[in-house]
Amino acid sequence: MAQNINEWMMNALRKDAEDINRMPLQWLEIMRNSWTPIVARAVSFIINGGTFLLCVDSKRIWLKHYILNHLNNSEINRPFIPVYGLDSSLINLLEAKQSESVKDILDISYNSYALWYIGKSNSVFAEFALDLRDSFLWVLDDSLEHSFTLNSNDPNLDFKLLQAYRIFEQTLFSGICGEFNIESY
Repeated sequence: MAQNINEWMMNALRKDAEDINRMPLQWLEIMRNSWTPIVARAVSFIINGGTFLLCVDSKRIWLKHYILNHLNNSEINRPFIPVYGLDSSLINLLEAKQSESVKDILDISYNSYALWYIGKSNSVFAEFALDLRDSFLWVLDDSLEHSFTLNSNDPNLDFKLLQAYRIFEQTLFSGICGEFNIESY
């Protein structure tokens, strides 16, 4: 005889709690030596008047929406940050291999900009981001200079992306409020 849904739910919740408890919560601490320099560069870029245009690969669209809806939420009492989603018309131009046109448009629109790219390195967005000196890169499966590398096959990838975002957000606002000296890094 099959379990009733209440018993099944209890077992599923317990298994899920076990799985979460097996998640190595100190993973970012272990990767601190590669994480801190890119975050310090990103915070410095924002503090010095830069604008990030957030762009993700197709599998991380959910994360883009989460970041854009959370970072500049008007219900949170803090300054707004110049982080915007890369416009779909510019995404279409990049996909059509018109990166010079996109660069021209962005040069006209922003004093200082870079891409915050999250995804695989074999995309037109990653290529474009690599051409911009101050880009903030969270790259999957490939170690690139000035990037933070994650494994796309990691069963905890989504959790790690969210945790990395939360820590970046905390660092960003702590840097803006002068809680640490960004120049010392």
